[in-house]
Order: sequence, then structure tokens, then C-alpha cells
Amino acid sequence: MEKNNKENILKKIEAIVTPVVNKMNLSLVDIEYLQDGGYWYVRVYVENLEGDITLEDCAAISNEIDEDIDSLIEQRFFLEVSSPGIERPLKKIEDYIRFKGEKSKLSLKHKVDDNKNFEGIIVDSKDGIIYLEVENGKIMKIPFSEVRKANLVYEFEEF
Repeated sequence: MEKNNKENILKKIEAIVTPVVNKMNLSLVDIEYLQDGGYWYVRVYVENLEGDITLEDCAAISNEIDEDIDSLIEQRFFLEVSSPGIERPLKKIEDYIRFKGEKSKLSLKHKVDDNKNFEGIIVDSKDGIIYLEVENGKIMKIPFSEVRKANLVYEFEEF
């Protein structure tokens, strides 16, 4: 599938999903439209900013958007609506503000200090710059526009 067509479909899916999610006082985290193992998937990730997302919430969203998305996409696909999980993606600049103090992993479009991948603690985010504390306490200034992919990193506690 052509990249522009895929992006166009993603925008149309977002236009279908956003009002449904907003009406339920939930927050849209991400939408994926991809082929995996020969099957096509539409994955919608939502969260409740004031508590946990429930299975009932996901089922209600799925039921409400299923027909509209089905009429949009020609080939067969599986629709999945779920929470983004504990290692949720960081998609918007507001995510870095919200998760200040949390550990994250960033993959960049271009190298910064000879590296495209960073892992560290989000120290701050302002004026389009993410401040990430990496090893040795060094603070990296990473332009949000350079982030290709980012997510929180969950660390298991040792006993």
C-alpha cells in the first residue's frame, strides 16, 4: 500500500474515532493501520486520564466505530481497541510534559551527538525541545521534530 494512501486512511480513521473517544471522556493515544503476518490491522489505543481504561470502554468504542471504518477500508482487517500499555508511546509534546520524571526511550530521525537512540529520564519539555537525562547525568536537548518513535520504559522492581 502506498504511503500517502495509508496516511490518508489513518487521518480518516482518526476523524471517526476522535469524537467517539471524546464523548466518552477518554483520550486517543495512537492509531495504527498495518499489515502483520499477512493480515491487516487497525489498532486504536485509548486511555482514561482519570483512571483505568476498562474492557467495556474498549468494546463500546469498537462497536461504535466498526461499521464506519469497515466502509472506509476495502480489504479485510481486524479492529483492535485497547489501552496503550505500560510502555505507552509518546506521540505528542504534551506526553513529555505529562510524563516528566519517567524513563523513556527515543529513536530519532537524524543523529544527535552521533547517536539516533537514547534512553533516559524526561527532565523537561518546552519550546519544542525535550530535555532527557541520559547516563552520567548528561542532559540531551532533543528537538521534538526529530523524534521518530518514543515510548515509556517500564522498570521492574528488584526484590
